[in-house]
Amino acid sequence: MRNLSLDRFSEELFSKNAIPGGGGATALVGALAVSLGAMAANLTVGKVKYAEHTARLEEILIRAEELRVHLLELIDEDAKGFGEVSKAYKLKPKDEEVIEKALVSAATPPLNMMKAVKEVIELLDELSAKTSVLVVSDVGVGAKLAGAALSSAYLNIVVNTRLMKNKAEAESLEKKAENLYFYGKKADEIYDKIVNIIR
Repeated sequence: MRNLSLDRFSEELFSKNAIPGGGGATALVGALAVSLGAMAANLTVGKVKYAEHTARLEEILIRAEELRVHLLELIDEDAKGFGEVSKAYKLKPKDEEVIEKALVSAATPPLNMMKAVKEVIELLDELSAKTSVLVVSDVGVGAKLAGAALSSAYLNIVVNTRLMKNKAEAESLEKKAENLYFYGKKADEIYDKIVNIIR
């Protein structure tokens, strides 16, 4: 899925095919969020006015690239997880153990998306204070996208955990997701801060 053109990806998303779905779209949005931050960093590196931040910006760019690639990989992992659930529910006779395992597999990629996006938000926060004012609006757009990706990934976890019979496993996954969900407030704070910078 990650190797589809933007046109083809959106066509598949538009269609009645279940893959890619909300999870794949979420991972893509997360990748776009960190890419916007990286663009702002790339356009700032080399500017005399921001020379004191050069070394740190170059470090951020390395990590941002790792996160971008990881989030794109999660598009395919999410599709695989959904496929396992779909197959599990079609089994005759129904096998609750297989269904349970598939639901955990489907909830894991969006949880990993949340972990990655949390780090994206932290990088965007730092970039909001270290990138040129001429491109800091792109960091703000990244923050807004990252907040949306975080909330969206949370939905994709809960839609699976609510079907689990193993409530302890479900509660464990939901707790991890809830702890990450609050970083959405940080994304909003970054956006608001940048709005005030450019006004």
